[in-house]
Amino acid sequence: MPVRKSTIVGVVLIALGLVGGCSDTSGTPRPVGSTSVVATSAPSAAPDAVERNLRIRQRLLELGCTTNSCIQAYFACMDGYLSGDACEFYRQHPPG
Repeated sequence: MPVRKSTIVGVVLIALGLVGGCSDTSGTPRPVGSTSVVATSAPSAAPDAVERNLRIRQRLLELGCTTNSCIQAYFACMDGYLSGDACEFYRQHPPG
């Protein structure tokens, strides 16, 4: 059975895409991911944390932090993921 040229080209392109997508030129190790989905139950303190975050978000809106980027930056500063000048609003208005 003869193999079509377009089939061979397609297989080669897919293989190159997989190799290119898997290569890492930064030299830093990356965690190996899993394709399975794990369902977990929420801890009992989760509703309190959600309520607290909603209260903080409402307070931010009252203070003039109305954009999504402002709110995300605030929570990133609060969680320690962001620092520096971007956290000035957070430092002026700490969560209460």
